[in-house]
Amino acid sequence: MSRLLLFSSGLERDAAFPNGVPDSLWSDVAGVGLADAAAGTSRIVARHTPSSILFVGTCGAYPASGFQIGQLVLARAVRLGAGDVAAGAMRIPGLMPQPIFTDADLTDQLRRQLSTPPADAEVICTLGITESESLARQLESGVPHRVENLEAYPVLRAANGIPTAILLGITNIVGPNGGREWKENFRAVMQAAVHAIL
Repeated sequence: MSRLLLFSSGLERDAAFPNGVPDSLWSDVAGVGLADAAAGTSRIVARHTPSSILFVGTCGAYPASGFQIGQLVLARAVRLGAGDVAAGAMRIPGLMPQPIFTDADLTDQLRRQLSTPPADAEVICTLGITESESLARQLESGVPHRVENLEAYPVLRAANGIPTAILLGITNIVGPNGGREWKENFRAVMQAAVHAIL
């Protein structure tokens, strides 16, 4: 089976391809959030066994990330994150790998194919969307080049060894205005992402 172009939702895939997905591309929808993206990716992988996966989605940039709305980034490392973990009130068990990594060869290949190479980013996968500026600063922990997305971690885990790259478009700055900014920008960002890879 060929490369799978994977999206979290039909909403984002439709935004990426407003005239429909070309017949030459194989795409599917994993699901939104940690649980649905893991289950959906697992079902897709078991049914079709793609040779590689390219997950294309949206993300929010943390305030000190150095990223701008509309920018494309390639994920290198992905971590789970939560406010209680950042505050030290909760810990992620050591049996859950932290961080996990995208496939280096596939990511580098994708970078070479793009006319404007995206920056590298570390993705923090949270249970929900961070809407507090103070929590956003806790989650980024002073580390530059961090973005927030809900599906990158479960997609990588469910890919189960299939080479996987992650291309994300920045729709918003994480914080109280994030929801409004996402709605304003997700269509243009998704179209820019697929235009870049095609």
